This record gives sequence, structure tokens and C-alpha cells, in this order.
Amino acid sequence: MTTDTEQEQVIRSSQSKPNLEALGFGALFVLGLLARLFTGKITGDMSNYYFIWYQNILDNGAAVAFREHVIGYTPAFWYLFAGTTLLDPFLPRVAAIKLLPISFDLISTYFVYRIVRIKYPTGNKPYWAAGLFFVLPTLFINSAHWGQMDALYTTFLIISLFFFLREKPMLGMLAFALSFAIKFQAIFFVPFLAVLLLKKKVAWWHFFLVPAVYVITSIPAVLLGSSWLDVLTIYLRQTTLFSRLSVNAPNLYIFVPHEYYDSGLIIGLAVAFCTLAAWIIITALDKREITPERMVLLALISVSLTPFLLPRMHERYFYPADALSLIVAFFHPDLWFVPLAFQLASGLASTVYLKGASLVPVKVGAIVNTINLIILLAYQFWRQTSPSQESDDFISTS
Repeated sequence: MTTDTEQEQVIRSSQSKPNLEALGFGALFVLGLLARLFTGKITGDMSNYYFIWYQNILDNGAAVAFREHVIGYTPAFWYLFAGTTLLDPFLPRVAAIKLLPISFDLISTYFVYRIVRIKYPTGNKPYWAAGLFFVLPTLFINSAHWGQMDALYTTFLIISLFFFLREKPMLGMLAFALSFAIKFQAIFFVPFLAVLLLKKKVAWWHFFLVPAVYVITSIPAVLLGSSWLDVLTIYLRQTTLFSRLSVNAPNLYIFVPHEYYDSGLIIGLAVAFCTLAAWIIITALDKREITPERMVLLALISVSLTPFLLPRMHERYFYPADALSLIVAFFHPDLWFVPLAFQLASGLASTVYLKGASLVPVKVGAIVNTINLIILLAYQFWRQTSPSQESDDFISTS
């Protein structure tokens, strides 16, 4: 029989745990915000591109910038970037520009919470997932320090995954279409979408949303003076900007000397196409049902395997893998090390641009990515879990 004093201690102990957890969540979000306050770093991309676009919009207006095709990206990106100039009277331009990807960091954090809440309808794990996501180093370095815009298209990939998990494929494809309308790197999600199509999780006609959304988002730019030829061929023109097998990307092309570029490009594209096609077909033929656990795993493999196999990738192109890997760790706790490995590989790759380091860290990152992908593929194909067991596991955690 417990005394009143012992009962009070039990009550206080049960109350203190939620308070400590709330303090932990709050600390993570505060750290994430603090990490994003230091926006003063000006990189070469900022001074050579962003500032020039920004000033051109201020001097001549958005319509002239669109008409003269000053910004070498899609109309959807133009609108978002042009919006940053509205903050010119209030913020330094470097902060105004970086506030755009930082805002998308916040949106992504919310949808990470929503996705993990699907796995854990009760409890605090979704809060921990959101908090840890918000402090992932490669994410806040990309947006607040580097000033890159990878958060924009990746946010819509995360939203797309959320809707697929909620069994709302049309909304999932709409979110993907918006991602593609912003940046071409959204194609890293395409192998995953192909699997969903073959597994009858997505209707074939949903894919028409992709060109439809692109055309619709282009209409304002055309009305402001740009031509349809310009807006519809942007991605084709972007393919001619670089002639390197690896622009510091942590994949195996970093080991190939530049003099083999021409043959390496042809062989690399062929290998990438055949390997991705094989992965899609084998995955689609797998008799196991695509449960939420398998869906997030397949999405991660898609956005990590694709830039690993393709030549002419940049160091930032594993950003979607950095983001989705944390979600996977919450759906598959035994893969807790995977997001750490992606953080290491991407962090090492970024040192060349941000710190002027040699290619040695990138090569180490490429080895890390190779091992990481081997583990993910082995986990997908040889994990000894039957469909019924996996479903039961999901129900029990819910």
C-alpha cells in the first residue's frame, strides 16, 4: 500500500516527463531557428546570379525580367524569387533571398511531423522527428548559409509523399507537378512514381498533371512578355550549362578523370537508365504490399539512387535524400544510421564549394553513399518480413 507521499511523487514524476520532452522539442526548434539567423554569408552564386536578378527586378520590374529571361529558371521559380524583392525596404537583400528557402524549411518540417504522425497516431515521436529534421545540418546550411533553393522543390516532394501515404494519389501527383515546375531535380522522384504506377497506386492519367501544371504556371510569365519557346525549353537549356561528370557530387563519377567525359557521359546515362529500370521492374514485381513503411523506404531509394547513378550531378542533389532519410529512420528504427550517413556524405561534398577544400572529402562522401545505398537496397529486397508481418507491425505501433 502506497502512502500519500509516494503517490504524489509518482504524479510529479509522470508530469515531469512530458515537461522535459516539451523542453526538448522546444530546444530543437530554437536551435534550428538560431542556426538560420546567420544569413550574412555571400557565396559566388549569390553575387554572380541572385543579386543580379534581384537588382534587375528592382530596377526594371518583374515583367521586364521575365521578358528578357534574366532568371534562368522556370516561371514558378521566377514568381517565388521575385517575391523576395518585396522585402527590400525591410531586409538586406541577402537575408530577403535566403528567407525564401528558410520559409520552405518550416513548411517541410510541418509535413515531416504529419508524415510521422501517420506511423505514430499517438505519442511524441512526430514532434521529435520534426525537431530533428529542423536541425539537420545540411538542410539549414543549404538554405540559410549557402542560400540555395533546394528546399523549394524538395518541400513539394515531401508533401507528395504525405498524400501518397494518405492514399490521395491525385493530390500526391499535383504536389509532384509543383515540384517539377520549380526545379528539374524533381525527376529523382520519378522511379518511385513509376513503381506506384505499376503497383496501381497511381492512375496513368494522373501523370498528365505534370505538364498541365507546368503550362498553367507559365501563363503569367507569357502574359508578361516571355515566349512559350523560352518557358518550355528551360530544362533543355539547363542541360548544356556544365560539362563535368560530377560537379562535386558524392557519387562514383567523382573518381572518373575529366578526359573521359564524353564516353563516361554516354556509358553513365545507359547504366543509369538500365539500373533504374531494373529497380522499378523488380520492385513492382515484388508481391509484398506497399505499406507506409515500404513506401517511405522506396521514396528514399528513388531520390538517392537516381543522383548516384546519373552523371553531371551537383553536390546539392542529394538534398532530397538528406530530408527523406530522417523520415525513413522513424518508420524503420533499425535504419537509424542512414540519415547520419547521408548527412556525412553531403556535408563532405559541400566543403569544396563552401570552404575551398580538395576533392578528397567528396570521394570519402561517395564511398559513404555507396555503402549507404547497398544497405538500403539489401534492406528492401532481403529483409525477412512477410506482408502480413509488416502490416501487423504497423498496426501494433499505431
